[in-house]
Amino acid sequence: MHNLSPNGRFGANTPAGLKSLLVIRGAGNELRSGQSDFGSSRCLVPDGGRQNLRLVISIALSLLSLLVAGVDSLAQQAPVRAYRSNPADEDWSFLREAAKTDFWDPVKYISLGRENRYLTLSGEMRFRPEGFRIRGPEGSPSLIDTYLLQRYLFGADLHLSRRFRVFTEVQSGIVSGKLQSPRPTDLNTVDLHQAFFEWRQPFGKDRVFGIKAGRQEVTIGSSRLISASAGMNVKRSFDGAVLYYLTSSWRFHGVAAKLVSISKGVFDDPPDHEQTFWGAAASRRSFLFEQGEFAVSYLSVDRAQTTYAQGRGRDQRHTVGIKWSGSGRRGDLNYDAVFQWGAFNGAPARAWAFSTETGYRFVNTRWKPRISLRADIASGDKDAADPGLQSFNPLFPGNSYAGAVGLFGPTNLTDLTPGVTVLPTRSLALGFEVPSYWRTSSGDGLYSTDQRVLLLPSIGEGKYVGTNPGIVAIWHTTAHLQFQGAISRFLPGRFLGRTFVAHGFGFYSLTALYRF
Repeated sequence: MHNLSPNGRFGANTPAGLKSLLVIRGAGNELRSGQSDFGSSRCLVPDGGRQNLRLVISIALSLLSLLVAGVDSLAQQAPVRAYRSNPADEDWSFLREAAKTDFWDPVKYISLGRENRYLTLSGEMRFRPEGFRIRGPEGSPSLIDTYLLQRYLFGADLHLSRRFRVFTEVQSGIVSGKLQSPRPTDLNTVDLHQAFFEWRQPFGKDRVFGIKAGRQEVTIGSSRLISASAGMNVKRSFDGAVLYYLTSSWRFHGVAAKLVSISKGVFDDPPDHEQTFWGAAASRRSFLFEQGEFAVSYLSVDRAQTTYAQGRGRDQRHTVGIKWSGSGRRGDLNYDAVFQWGAFNGAPARAWAFSTETGYRFVNTRWKPRISLRADIASGDKDAADPGLQSFNPLFPGNSYAGAVGLFGPTNLTDLTPGVTVLPTRSLALGFEVPSYWRTSSGDGLYSTDQRVLLLPSIGEGKYVGTNPGIVAIWHTTAHLQFQGAISRFLPGRFLGRTFVAHGFGFYSLTALYRF
C-alpha cells in the first residue's frame, strides 16, 4: 500500500500537504497512466532520470539477449505451458512424460526419484521506469520526478506426494532514483512473500477437498475486494488458512487471515495483528456465456485503525458481494455489487458499491476492435459531523476498480470510462480510454487505492474531480517476456482547483516483465 503524510491528511496551502498529493500518480496498478507533454527541454530531466534511462536500456538489452539465447516464441509454446502472476497456481506435472521443448522446462520439473515427488522452480523480474510532471502556475517551474521500480521473485514448489506440497517464494522490491512521495509498497529489500503447505484429498474424478496454511497470496470472491495487487512494486500477501472444495460445477472457499506488514529490511515482515479478515465464497460457471463466473461471497474485516475524512478509529465491516462475469465470441461483461454494514468507532456503518464493465468486439473487422464502457460508483460519507459512516471500505483491493490508470481508490468515487482496444497483431494490444471521476458525496473526500485520505472535502468545491485520457499498450513477445506501457494526461476538475495539481499533470510508465 502507498504512503502519505503521517496522519493521512493535508491542507490546501501547506507545502507538505500539497506535495503529498503526488501519490495520486497511479501507483496501484499493473498498467498505469502517463502524460504526453513532459517538456522538450533537456534541463527538465534530472541526472537521476538520465541514469535510470541508461539502466533501463541496459536491462532491456540483457533481456533480449536472454530471449535470443534460448527462449522459444509464444507461438511455439505448448498450450499447457502457462506462466501465471502467482506461480503457486501453476501445474507442471505433465513434464514428467512430455518432451522438454522450452528453455526453462528442466527447472519446471525436477524429479526427486519417486512418482509424484518433484520440485518446480519459478521466477519473475520486473523493471518499471515511471515519471510524472506536475505543471506549476504560470511563470513557475514544473515539478518532475523520475525513478525506476524493480521487483524480483523466486519460488520453489516442492511436491512430496500426490496430496501434499510445500511452496515458498522470496520477494525483493527496490527503488532507484528520487521519489517526491515514497510509498510503503515501493521498497522491501528482501522478504518471505509466500511459505505455505497444501494438502488435498480427491474424491472421485471431479471433486477435491484441500487446505492451504501459511503465508500466501489470497483471492476470494471478487478480486476487487481481496487481491495480491500485482501492480504494486511489492505484492501483498496474508498469513492464514484457506479451505476449499471443488467440483465440476462449483467452487467453495473459506478463509481466515491477517495482512502481512511491509518493512524495508531483510526478512522482517510480520503479520499485522490489527488487520484481520475471514469469510467464504461460492462460485460456479457463468450462465449465458461460454466463459466466466457467477459468485457470491461474505467477508468480515476488523481493523483497529482506519482513517476516513470523518476521523480515525476502529472499523468493523461485514461485506456481501455478488459477481457476474462472462465472455463470448463478441460480447463480455464483468459486474459486481457490494453491500456493507458494521460499525466505525462504535457508530453504525452502512456502505455500498457497484462496478460494471461491458464490452463488444468486432471479430470480423481488421484489428478486431473492442469497445467498452466501465462505470463504478461507491458510497461516501454524507456528513463528517454525524458519527454514522457511509464511506465504502474496499478491504484489500486489486486493480479492477481503478482500471488502467489507477489514480484513485473506490471510496466515495464515481467514474465513467469509455474505451477502445485494438489488436494490431496476435501479441500486441493497444487500449485507449477516457475515464472521468466525481465524488459520490460532497460530504466526503478523495481516497487512494489503499484507502488513505488524499483530500479532505473542504479542499475544494463541487463533485467533479477530473478526466484522465490515456493510452495503454501490452506486447507479449514470448510466453516469458512481456512489455507494457502507459501514458496519459490528467485534466483537473473543479474540486482540485485550489490544489497543487490545479494545472494538471502527466504520467508515464514502461514495464519489462520476465517470468519463468
